[in-house]
Amino acid sequence: MKYLGITTVLAAALSIGNVTAKTFDFNPDFKVGFDAGTTGTGIVLESRINDMFGVRTGFDWVPHFEFPMQFTIQVGKDGKQTEESKSKFNRLAGYLEDMTGFKIDQHVDMIGEPNFYNFKLLVDVYPFNNKKWYFTAGFYAGPSVIGRAYNRTEDMTTLMCVAMYNSIYEKVWDIEYNEDSELDGVFLGLELPPSINQKILESGRMGMYVGDYNDRTDQDGNPAYIMEPDGDNMVKAEMKVDPFRPYIGAGYNGLIDKKNDRLKFAIDCGIMFWGGTPKVYTHDGTEIIMGLDNVIGQVGKYTDIARRFKVFPMLNLSVSYTLFK
Repeated sequence: MKYLGITTVLAAALSIGNVTAKTFDFNPDFKVGFDAGTTGTGIVLESRINDMFGVRTGFDWVPHFEFPMQFTIQVGKDGKQTEESKSKFNRLAGYLEDMTGFKIDQHVDMIGEPNFYNFKLLVDVYPFNNKKWYFTAGFYAGPSVIGRAYNRTEDMTTLMCVAMYNSIYEKVWDIEYNEDSELDGVFLGLELPPSINQKILESGRMGMYVGDYNDRTDQDGNPAYIMEPDGDNMVKAEMKVDPFRPYIGAGYNGLIDKKNDRLKFAIDCGIMFWGGTPKVYTHDGTEIIMGLDNVIGQVGKYTDIARRFKVFPMLNLSVSYTLFK
């Protein structure tokens, strides 16, 4: 019985050692490949270390393309486009044209474009006997800004005139309401007629209505967010996520041609964790997706889509060729 017990322990130890040796048998190959999917197109380098594990690394990027957006310039902060607001804009646009010689458009077109590219490092585990199905864990890493939007060059004149009008509005307000004003009723060597000053004050500032604040109002108690041009006379926005993005998924690989065991394909699906709902910030720091309600037009459709993606779904197809094994 004593020797039987010792023999049993030795047999178990040898069995475990044999399995461990097979599991960690180091016999790598080296492949180079191309992939395409929800992360764009890319190149990948991979190695099947042994029957159980594989490692992949590479770089993916989304090709450049543009998607349109448009904002309407309005006067005041009511957040609504009415016949009265159109009339206000037309009247003030006429004043500005008389003063500057520039004719401004009521609509501002913007260009949206992706900025989505990633380095990746992934580990594949093959737990099944056929060694074709696998589970994956790893990470993607890239810029935190994954998309940008900015006005078209053709609308720079309009935005410059909007900024100029708002500067005039500030001067008129200072003259009329600031007891300590140093302008003494005159700015740029001009003294506007009181009737014009009054019309400007009654009309309010110019800007582009985007949506309504969902948790606050502006300094005048108005819930509408009116976007104005920045110091460069432009309007801009950026979409941000976490730069480090963990990934889990699963996949299947196989031969493209049974007569050529070097040429393979793989299909991967999984989830990239990019820090919850993406955030979109305008140039003045206002967050649109979670900070505003009733976002207008095409911008509202884009933000509604982005709001749903707390994680990024992944589906990629790759083709690889084994250089040596």
